[in-house]
Amino acid sequence: MIWFWELSWLWKMLGVALLVSAVCVAAAALIGKAAKIRPGKKVFLLVGILAFVISILVIFFLAQTPALL
Repeated sequence: MIWFWELSWLWKMLGVALLVSAVCVAAAALIGKAAKIRPGKKVFLLVGILAFVISILVIFFLAQTPALL
């Protein structure tokens, strides 16, 4: 059970990345609705995957930056 607590940073990072990708997919749907075009499922899949990967990279880069407190 202790390994679960040792990997808590991983679960938090995955949760944040999934939340960011869901927000980006919703934003893409709203942009498509405002432009009166219907994006396909492939567009939503691409937006979700790109948002997930980019958010994980940003979290890794921010984790390596020391806090300035």
